[in-house]
Amino acid sequence: MKKVFFLLFISSFFCHSQTNKKFDFELDNCLSALDINELSHALEYFENELQQRYKNENLNTVYLKYLESFYVPGEENPELEFFLNKDALKIIERLKSNNTFDKIWISLSEAVSLVRDDNGDPILNDPDNDKFIIINKNGVYQECVRSSTNSSIIKLYIQFEMDNPGMSFTLSARFLRRGLKEKELDSDLNRLVIALGFYYEYSYMMNNYNED
Repeated sequence: MKKVFFLLFISSFFCHSQTNKKFDFELDNCLSALDINELSHALEYFENELQQRYKNENLNTVYLKYLESFYVPGEENPELEFFLNKDALKIIERLKSNNTFDKIWISLSEAVSLVRDDNGDPILNDPDNDKFIIINKNGVYQECVRSSTNSSIIKLYIQFEMDNPGMSFTLSARFLRRGLKEKELDSDLNRLVIALGFYYEYSYMMNNYNED
């Protein structure tokens, strides 16, 4: 009987291991082990969804096609259901509960709340700002990525997002795609940046709008 339990344990262990990818984000010096574990879970989920959509395609090629789908005329845009995904929101909630969220994002309304015009009145004070999240320029994530990635375009994209809060996903995707080389997507970190910026942020917005 003990041997049976041991074999079941080993089988369970290996099955579990095979369903959890190991990513190397090279962020150990600035994010906690819990942060990295949650981000690994987020990236694995996104890439599974992505490869179901673009079947039998090289993963790096799929990422480029995905970015292009935001702005290239005639490209097949991801259907609404791809973003209206409650599991994606659950992952964001997990990031919130583990305090990883605030290291990455801030609500657009909070980000622009202190920006005033010459009369002292708030500008960009659109009620829809609550439906957006953007890179937290004071968060650990953005500096962590810029110090860890070897991709100049990823660094520029992070800076672009910080300098242009609330910029459309179309413009951001075009900006990033035009400078991104397919080989740069061999990096787990560079793919994570795209997953967070162009899937989880977008899913957050789309789900909020869909609730109205």
